[in-house]
Amino acid sequence: MKRYNKVMVCMSFLLVSTLVGCSQKDIENTSDVTSAIISNDTLRLNQLTENAEQTLSIIHESADVLYYENGYPYIHDILTNYTDNTITETEYCMLAYDIDGMPLKLYWNFLDSSAECSYDYVVRTENVNLLPNQTENYNGGWSLYDGEKMADYPQVGNGEANQVAYSLFCLKEVVFENGSVWSNPEYDNFFQTYAGKQVDVDTLQNYYPYIYNLKTD
Repeated sequence: MKRYNKVMVCMSFLLVSTLVGCSQKDIENTSDVTSAIISNDTLRLNQLTENAEQTLSIIHESADVLYYENGYPYIHDILTNYTDNTITETEYCMLAYDIDGMPLKLYWNFLDSSAECSYDYVVRTENVNLLPNQTENYNGGWSLYDGEKMADYPQVGNGEANQVAYSLFCLKEVVFENGSVWSNPEYDNFFQTYAGKQVDVDTLQNYYPYIYNLKTD
């Protein structure tokens, strides 16, 4: 894996008219419910963001499975820094799931011939330089090996990256410019809950934004 800077169908006329009328009403009711859900979700996200801005926190806004122009898949995650220090390094875990929420074993570091497939992958990034109140803004992300599309790469396993529909990220450690280090006290719980286990699709779809609250002395 390499990070480049540059994851969905004979009745009377009266009966038919009645059914059509009922169907139209159902559609209108469904539209109202959908609008209410969207409004509630937007309100919830705004409240979460507002609360995060008022405390020392970091937010994983999203981690989407995207594709380069040549069809190669990659995971693009977005991080926001709501602390008063610049983030210089991060260490975090990545998990992948198919459309049904089943965990996927991947050759995450497919450029390393000695690497083995695993449900999880922990990576450390340096030179992050994420300023206070700033959101990451870059092109590209963590490349996934897809054996069906990446013919110019050495063959590694079955390359099941084309099955990845969801990805969960969780920060394990953050290093700041002033030398302080934050270790996520919830990381072990995250790992025990999600790594290598089937996860309900609703949970996967509503995992983000994932907020890390930093406690200071």
